[in-house]
Amino acid sequence: MKNLLTAFTLGVTFLGCSNLPIKTDIKEDHFRLENFKREQGVDLEYVYLMCFNKKPTQWAEPKQYISGEHDLWVKASVSNPDVLNSQKEAFVNFNVNLDSDKSYMLNRKREGDKISIWIQEVETGTVVSQVLTDELSRPLQIDNELRKRQCRSGSI
Repeated sequence: MKNLLTAFTLGVTFLGCSNLPIKTDIKEDHFRLENFKREQGVDLEYVYLMCFNKKPTQWAEPKQYISGEHDLWVKASVSNPDVLNSQKEAFVNFNVNLDSDKSYMLNRKREGDKISIWIQEVETGTVVSQVLTDELSRPLQIDNELRKRQCRSGSI
């Protein structure tokens, strides 16, 4: 019984340690991409890769992908948690070449209901994509099939 209790205690200790620093090493021939999240102030803002495994997904922690040419669908979501049904969305599509052994992040600038989105290097802040602008608007109730088609057409 003592060995079982010790193993359980160690398991819990190791589980807690796994939540400490995130691995930042980038695999060979891969790049790392961070999504954008702002959860302070009046509005919650998320800008993230809309697709993973060619299917729609939600905001996620940084992931690594194979370097090279990519067709990336990006979703921006803005909402005020104090206002019911305040969510607005925008979608952009990047065709971009992302180099191996680099960390990139999505970034944005909002002006009213317009949002400009780009990809930049984390270390230098150098913009590596076009700056694409779209109108933030209320989500459509029937756009699920459209988003699935867009994800199938992308590279991630």
